[in-house]
Amino acid sequence: MIITYNGREFSGWQRQKNSNSIQEVLEDKLTFLLKENIKCTASGRTDAKVSAYFQPVHFECERDFNAEKMKNSLNALLPNSIKVLSIEPSSLHARFSAKKKTYLYKMYPSTIELPLFSDALRVDPNVDINKMKKFIRLLRGTHDFLGFRASNAQNESTVRTIYDTKLKRIGPYLYFYITGNGFLYKMVRNIVGTMLEVGANRLALSDLKKTIFKTFKSTHTAKPEYLYLLQVKYR
Repeated sequence: MIITYNGREFSGWQRQKNSNSIQEVLEDKLTFLLKENIKCTASGRTDAKVSAYFQPVHFECERDFNAEKMKNSLNALLPNSIKVLSIEPSSLHARFSAKKKTYLYKMYPSTIELPLFSDALRVDPNVDINKMKKFIRLLRGTHDFLGFRASNAQNESTVRTIYDTKLKRIGPYLYFYITGNGFLYKMVRNIVGTMLEVGANRLALSDLKKTIFKTFKSTHTAKPEYLYLLQVKYR
């Protein structure tokens, strides 16, 4: 199943006590329609307020159903902030079969907050984009990204492979794209925060070259509202 959602009103993908999660809403509607207890697994756990253009999810059930009718029934029950794009039978595991994930972070350079750009982070129009591009090139390859992991996260390994990074000016927006085999908790937001520090000349690129994958510790985490899961590839 492929779903899309605006995550700003949710506590993230994962079901939690006393909070509204995307997983909980989706599982409850599927359980109601299929008359059995349904558990959903996503390609990854998006943080609170993070959105997704394209989030693969799988579930198992005993009951047979028509995929197109199920999609329409689900969309009729789901809130406008969550919608199902497609449903089909598959042997793929939504999380463990995933090979590449791409995230997008939206920004716009401006001296004031603009009401029609609420889907993006306002940044200083004087940020040095060339320096920011040099920084994100350092991320490519297989490295230990311990410095970009959230301090309260517990991961067995902090080594990840980044296949590509891009920073593009598209109209009034700045789009940051990052593709990897996986990401640590808050890793992308910490990378964006560090990138903006570099662009504002508050962090020297020469220092990062020496320490980024060893002793560096990110201290600036970008806001989650402007981060989007863009694509997940399986083959």
